[in-house]
Amino acid sequence: MLRQHIPAAIVPTALIGALRENSRPEGAGEIWQPVLEHGWVIARRGALAVTAHAVEILRHGIPIALSPTESVLLGLLIRRGRASHEELVAAFRTAGSNPAGLNISVHRIRRKFAAAGAPDPVERLRGWGLRLRVEPDISGSTSLWIGRPAA
Repeated sequence: MLRQHIPAAIVPTALIGALRENSRPEGAGEIWQPVLEHGWVIARRGALAVTAHAVEILRHGIPIALSPTESVLLGLLIRRGRASHEELVAAFRTAGSNPAGLNISVHRIRRKFAAAGAPDPVERLRGWGLRLRVEPDISGSTSLWIGRPAA
């Protein structure tokens, strides 16, 4: 799988520094083990997680093979929950991709998730942008987690 560093506009440098200092959350159980061994987690929402070293999306701790542009797009939705068309275009430009490929990227994300047996993670908000359809994690949580969980 092609790996690419996350553009600075997508992930604040201070957050990456904090994660490097605390790369393994205290009390991390079996749920976290595959995610933690794979890389530092920036954000997790339900069953999906974004790692810090490479733009990579994990579902229940298992990588989903997405292109760097698709990973940036889905990573934005995982962190924010939704994004306007203007925010999506800006993320595409930051990733060095042509914003005209937005619809194609959404289609490919849906196809790759379906091939992995996962539900469609993207909902189109007509006239506005996209929203993440949150699949619960194995404990039933759909809440957003950023950085290190409280001990």
